[in-house]
Amino acid sequence: MLSELLSMERVRVPLVSHSKADLLRELVQLAVGEADEATVTGILGTVEAREAQVSTAMGGGLAVPHGRTDLVSGIRLAAGLVQHISDYAAPDNAPVRVAFLVLTPLDASGQHIKLLSRIARIMHAPELRDALLTSTTAEEFLAAIRRGEAA
Repeated sequence: MLSELLSMERVRVPLVSHSKADLLRELVQLAVGEADEATVTGILGTVEAREAQVSTAMGGGLAVPHGRTDLVSGIRLAAGLVQHISDYAAPDNAPVRVAFLVLTPLDASGQHIKLLSRIARIMHAPELRDALLTSTTAEEFLAAIRRGEAA
């Protein structure tokens, strides 16, 4: 469950970044806040390398940057609402409004795919997407996710 993997410390409403590069770093730092700078830099490199293959902006205002790396010992998620990032290309040209970062160890590919699917399902439901987009606090954001998972 997404709600079990996200905590108040890993959700930011709003995220403060104004460029894609800064957003990726902000999300990584949220996900592994206790990690040293070398670990953050290594994880960020993994996420950026994945992003270089194809943009993780999925359309409909959603971006799900992700990476698989053994620099994390377990699944790590971070999320939040995005403001004014113009350099994150989505297939529908819609600006990215919600971002979820998914980090998993290399041996957790099945869990990685399930998490990406769960995020897409929540964002596909108009009422849940609207609840996320109108969140003004991390608490509201997490409550919307919990409602979506209970449905």
